[in-house]
Amino acid sequence: MKPFKNLQLQTLDQHLAGVSVCDRPSDGWIKAVRKALGMSTRQLAQRMRITQQSAAKLENNEGDDAITLKKLRQAAEAMDCRLVYAFLPNEGSLEATVRKQAMKKARALVAPVNHTMLLEAQAVGNMDEKIHETAEELMRNITPRLWDK
Repeated sequence: MKPFKNLQLQTLDQHLAGVSVCDRPSDGWIKAVRKALGMSTRQLAQRMRITQQSAAKLENNEGDDAITLKKLRQAAEAMDCRLVYAFLPNEGSLEATVRKQAMKKARALVAPVNHTMLLEAQAVGNMDEKIHETAEELMRNITPRLWDK
């Protein structure tokens, strides 16, 4: 990877490794925190300077993934909390995500070449080795093309 991109990747990976989160409660964060604090929807509404119906709607909207970050932040602040959100890589790290994509792209690049050369009785050689070499090259030179289909 290019030094600057590698530094970005490593820095974000280090930061994300320290993030500990759990899945959203089934009722949503607003309702779960409000109830844990012993606060009613009327009291939350007063603190947010909205109607009780609007506060109840916020809770429902969160459950339906139809709430804005702004509204989540306002609800959090009304309950003396702060909103935190992050993208956590499914692969465990951003580098692992890039490596997975590089391997996928390398397979897509090497397989057709190998097939054509096989038809001409000139196989590429050890295909797995060539795929890994190609993936490593893609990782050294990360460009948006890595993510093209």
